[in-house]
Amino acid sequence: MYALGIDGGQTSTRCALLTLDGRVLGTGNGGGLLHLAAEGGVARLRQSLSEAISAAFAAADLPVGCVCAVGLGLTGIDHAESPEVEIARAIVSELVPAEQVWIENDGVAALIGAHLGAAGAIAVSGTGSVLVGLRNDGQIVRIGGWGWLVGDEGSAVWLGLAAVRAVFHALDGIGAPTSLTALLQKHFNVADVRALKSLIYSAGFGARDFAALAPLVGQAAAQADDVAQSILAEGATALAQATQALYRAMDFAGQLMPLALIGGAWEHVQGLRERFERATSELPVRLTAPALPPLYGAALAAIRACSADWQSAALRMRAAERLGS
Repeated sequence: MYALGIDGGQTSTRCALLTLDGRVLGTGNGGGLLHLAAEGGVARLRQSLSEAISAAFAAADLPVGCVCAVGLGLTGIDHAESPEVEIARAIVSELVPAEQVWIENDGVAALIGAHLGAAGAIAVSGTGSVLVGLRNDGQIVRIGGWGWLVGDEGSAVWLGLAAVRAVFHALDGIGAPTSLTALLQKHFNVADVRALKSLIYSAGFGARDFAALAPLVGQAAAQADDVAQSILAEGATALAQATQALYRAMDFAGQLMPLALIGGAWEHVQGLRERFERATSELPVRLTAPALPPLYGAALAAIRACSADWQSAALRMRAAERLGS
């Protein structure tokens, strides 16, 4: 019997096919997801899941067939009782027969992987941002994750938006001059910064495109650009404030809360992690590396639904992940 773990984010969708004792047989990738309420969101989910699932079975040299369980951590799913869950469940059932289907927000899947199902917390800064914690009593606590249009402070898309805004403010004389202007001109290959407006408002330009600008903020900040440094500091502070709010909602009662940092912005935006660590230095948290990436958190949730020995499977996956890294 097999299990599938699926991590569906705005940038890409990843799938892993595993045995119930935690051996990875194959992995596959699909396209990124839209919120299911967005135009084309349902069609995008179906296509991306189909691509990732088919690729994982193909990598294992197996035909797509029945599995014991599928675990899905999906962006755009607020929680397990969200209306969108039934849409996702129906699509998965079309693509692969499964005895059980576990669906949650992608942050919850990342949390399960980070601490192997134990109590703890994560701070995600990828395309979007969210903080999620698992209390000792089993309750899930979530801070942020409201999406890039109204939130996701400290995320790659938030940093990219702030960079564009800063460049326009500099052009208008509202804000200080910034080296981000030249960096964005080079990124978009335009001579006049005014041309950025038509590009960012064009059809198809969205969260992932703004997120791609985030490393430029880190680059400019490292070169002592005051505007970029201010943007990074604001993003790190917002994530630290969310961490403080999360701790208040947890039940660690004065004990250090293990906190894993997850998402590409921590790695690819120079200076973001360092500023966050300084901003949280007085908080009762202990930064720790995630035991497993989000994809295998979703896989662990699937295995847990089928096997009483899921903890042994978790340890096997962790050992394999360490060998792979």
